[in-house]
Amino acid sequence: MLVDTASPDPELPPFPVVMRPVGRFVLPVPESMELSAAWFKVNGIAVEELPWKSGPQQGRAMDALRRSLGTDAGGAHEITGLAVRERWDETDVSDLCGFPALLRCCNGSKADHNLEVHIGMPDLILRLTDNRPFDTCGPCLTINGPILNLFRHYRHDDVRVPSESFFFSAGRVEGLKTWSEQAGISLERPPAGSLQRIRLRFATHLFAHPCDPPRITEVVKSVTSKYRIDLKILRSRERILAGLNGLEEIYILQPKDKACPDAPRLTACWEYEGAGGDPQKPHIELKLSCRAEAREDALRMWDAVVTNFSSVRRHYAT
Repeated sequence: MLVDTASPDPELPPFPVVMRPVGRFVLPVPESMELSAAWFKVNGIAVEELPWKSGPQQGRAMDALRRSLGTDAGGAHEITGLAVRERWDETDVSDLCGFPALLRCCNGSKADHNLEVHIGMPDLILRLTDNRPFDTCGPCLTINGPILNLFRHYRHDDVRVPSESFFFSAGRVEGLKTWSEQAGISLERPPAGSLQRIRLRFATHLFAHPCDPPRITEVVKSVTSKYRIDLKILRSRERILAGLNGLEEIYILQPKDKACPDAPRLTACWEYEGAGGDPQKPHIELKLSCRAEAREDALRMWDAVVTNFSSVRRHYAT
């Protein structure tokens, strides 16, 4: 099916975007959007880049790192509203990292076991977390190979960026052989005056095998009939982004019951099933959503995003 009744007003100028590298791709972010969340995992290790709260130059570097982390060994932590006592083992691993660095090992109350390495780099604190089943080991006071290997491939500069880089929020890894990659980012244009909130989400996941081909509105239809919702499809077509042939669909969901307080919502999405095992061709989901009243701005934003979307390889090769 080929449907396209969702083209923005051609008289309006293109929506300005800022190019933001995320994982193996460069996401065009509309200028009015603000970051809500970002998540990254490489070879099963979660990567977070945290601001220095105390500052790397205030007092002894290790003391500043501990103050910035804000938790001491043996402390109680609030998890989903419950105070859970966790046992922390902590050691200084600065000699291995070349920066002030703490390794924290936590045996939680559930069947998990976390290794957290906090590295105080000049511009940020890099936190690498490896989660594994509880019974695989006891307290660990040395950095295991995968964590240290990932850190040694981490870069935080703009000098000669290789086209094979995998980007986080602030830094990237170069030359690391990977078997699993995840990257995601959520942004929104906050409501202001007559402007409606518009949300944008981008996520990639490297799977060993291709996912099922996308059937976006086909899946939505099964919900609309059950909950008395009208589905209006504005666009449905194959579309190539960054050299990858995925499915683009734009639709509006509106309750059939006129007394229903829920407002009609517009969703624009593009999905690619991935090639399986190729980090340059992972599974990709790109989605924009808002109330239907924001349709004009949303469609301009969406077309600016999909028109300029690129891979890191293509972007840095030009």
